[in-house]
Amino acid sequence: MLQRIVRYFQEARAELARVTWPSREEIIQSTEAVLLFVLFSMVILGLYDAVFRFLMGLIR
Repeated sequence: MLQRIVRYFQEARAELARVTWPSREEIIQSTEAVLLFVLFSMVILGLYDAVFRFLMGLIR
């Protein structure tokens, strides 16, 4: 049982060594893209909320 656990961690470490990790610039660019998308989504959803709130106010 212990040998299987040790082998698992050895294989996991070897697999992590084969991974191509993104550069710092790629991480920064990806983070900026995600933040811009989230900001854009917040604005759109906020506008939808304001419009529907206004329309519901007209109905009451």
